[in-house]
Amino acid sequence: MDGNAVAGALSLVLGREATTIVLECAECGDRHRVAETRAYLRCPGMVLRCPACSACEVLLVDRPHRLQLTLMSIRTLQLP
Repeated sequence: MDGNAVAGALSLVLGREATTIVLECAECGDRHRVAETRAYLRCPGMVLRCPACSACEVLLVDRPHRLQLTLMSIRTLQLP
């Protein structure tokens, strides 16, 4: 799956459309939109990985009464 699968939940946390956010991977330097990431939904939470090197960039966990967003291997995040 691609990052579009997680876009709705991520948009709730960030308060804006998430698919066009540009991420720069801290591991390989690849620049890509959230929609281009690889999404894994069967983890303990939703994971977005870099499409170039598979580094874990975003973890979004739905906890009781809150959503927890963890940003990991991201050098920059550009909001349109």
